[in-house]
Formats: sequence, structure tokens, C-alpha cells
Amino acid sequence: MLNETVFETAFYDLPGQLLSKVYFFHDVRVTCYTNHPWVLATLDEMLGLFPEPAQLQGEITYSIVCYERDSLFPLQLPRSRVRTDTMRLLTNTILIYYRDPNDTIEYQKYMALPPVNGTSLTVISRSQNILLTQLEMPEKYQASFLRRYVFLLALGQAMGRFGFEPCHAAAITTPWDSQQGALLIGVSGSGKTTLALGCVSMGWGLLGDDLVMLRQHAAGALISACTITHEVSVRPDSLELWHTLAFLRDYPADPRDKRYCSVEQVRPGAARMHTPIRLLLFPSLSTETTSRATRLSKAHTLQMLVDQCLSKLQARPQSQEKLFLMLSRLAEQAPGYQLAIARSAHDGPQIISSLLAGDTYG
Repeated sequence: MLNETVFETAFYDLPGQLLSKVYFFHDVRVTCYTNHPWVLATLDEMLGLFPEPAQLQGEITYSIVCYERDSLFPLQLPRSRVRTDTMRLLTNTILIYYRDPNDTIEYQKYMALPPVNGTSLTVISRSQNILLTQLEMPEKYQASFLRRYVFLLALGQAMGRFGFEPCHAAAITTPWDSQQGALLIGVSGSGKTTLALGCVSMGWGLLGDDLVMLRQHAAGALISACTITHEVSVRPDSLELWHTLAFLRDYPADPRDKRYCSVEQVRPGAARMHTPIRLLLFPSLSTETTSRATRLSKAHTLQMLVDQCLSKLQARPQSQEKLFLMLSRLAEQAPGYQLAIARSAHDGPQIISSLLAGDTYG
């Protein structure tokens, strides 16, 4: 078993001064250590938005250590290991999941893909709430890659112990009530970010455009969506449709032509932390001139939730089982709709508003 003493070997002969700072993720304290000031600046952007909670649910320790090259990583993959999954990220980076034979330690290995990312290895001890990410120096990575794939994925996996489950979806709240939330679930390119940002421009709140956490805080309570980051990524189609995003035209684009900004830059006051889920939407882009919503049965809603959400984000069988039970409860909690979004229409937010107000479609 990998213990805390072994994790501490990452700090032997450390290149640079050891820095530390305490953050919060909802009601979990996150104590971070690093040897690179850029890492702290990035964590400030990611976790600085969460206030100190009135009551703590738990705490984790997250160390992020930078080295000149991956051969200097003190912790390498063990000889005795089980390869559990391999996935190709949207950046084309290969991410490989491993675990130790006792299933107590998880490894996330990112293969180098210049100029997007260098090699990194994240080690997670679930029983001790300890995480370690070893990086080649940050200049080998695009900043958005480290935030969205390395740091957030590591934190997301660790938060499962406290009832959080990562979900590839956007989440919005109505302008009239932040406790009226909708989850927009779909693959990359389905239109969920464009639709969510259109809602934001019309006064809605936003928890995330691509990745949120699901959580049932207590038995019998409603399942809520919880923000994991207030950074949004915007495609050119969104810029063309919503004039409020015009300021992003001058922002640098990544290799997929995406531009990044915070929710508050889209509309001040739009950021939300959590909301009960009252509506489930499965958007897709349509060639029709107007958008259209079609009501789904509970069985069909659950099937689409499983198809879209039960993904490689939950590489371990225990996580898959836990999320399946949560999705089953969610299909009972909130009605589901397929939402065909007309590419050049602005009517999506109005349809969602009508659905949450109780109007009938389909």
C-alpha cells in the first residue's frame, strides 16, 4: 500500500521553494503544495471562487510538483499495476488509467503531445485523500489543458469520496430563481455551450458549460448540479450567434479554435455554485428554422443519461455503479426532453424557460 511517507518522497531534493495555500471546493478543504508559483496562480483562478464554508464535509491534500523532465519524477508507475482504461482527449492527448493490484491507488498517465502538453503522472490515494501530480515544467503545457484536464480531473476523482460525481454537461439556472436548474447533456459539438451561453446573455445563471458535478447531499434530498469551474470555452459558432460574446474575437484561440473566458466576463453576476436539477435536456443541432423540444419517457431519459454520462470519467467499476444509481434517481426527479436546436435561431432560451414554467411540449 502506498502511504503518506511514500508521497512525501516527491519533495526530496525539490527543485525550487515549496509553496502552499488552502482552498475550498464547496464544503471540502483543499490544501495545495507546489514548487512553482505559476501553479498557485492557476489554482487561484480555479479554486479561488469558492468561499470558506460554514461547515466542512472533509479535506484533501493536493501536491503539484514540477520537474525539468519526466525521468526525474520520484514516483513512477509501479511494475505491478493494472491498466484499467485508455482514452483520447479532445486535444488528442492519450490518457491512460492504471491502479495498483489492491485497488487503493489510481494513476493517471498523460502522454506528451507537443505543443499541447508534456508528460504528467497523477497519483491518487483514495483512502487517505492524498493526491500528487508530477509535471514536466508548465511551459510544456497549454494553460487550458492543465486546468481542464489535469488539475480538474484529479480533483474530480478525489471528490467522489464526498458525494460528488463528475458529469459531462452544462448547467444553468433561471433568471427568476437560482433553485430552478436545468442540466444540458450532450457530446462535444451538440450545442450545449452555445445554448448555455445564450441563456446567460438573457439573464440566466451558469454553473459550467462542459463539466459539472452531481451530488445528493443527504438521503432523500434532490440531486444538485455543482460547479467545478467558472471557465467557459467558446467556439466560433457561438460568437456568430450571440452578440454578447463579440469581445472574445480578439482572444487567442487554441488548436480547436476555442476561446476561453470566465462566466463573469460573459455577464457579471451570472456565476452560480449549485442548484437542484429540475429539468434534463439533451440538445442537438438541427437544420430546421426553429428549435423544438420533445418529451422523453423516464426509461428513455435514463438510457440517454447512461449513454452520455456514464463515461470513462468513471473508470472504476465502483464509480460506475454509484453514478448509475444517481442517474436512476435523477431520471425520476426531473423530466427529460430532446431539444433540437436550430443553428441560426435564438429561441432555445425561451423554450427552456417555458419548460421550467410547466408548459407542455411533444
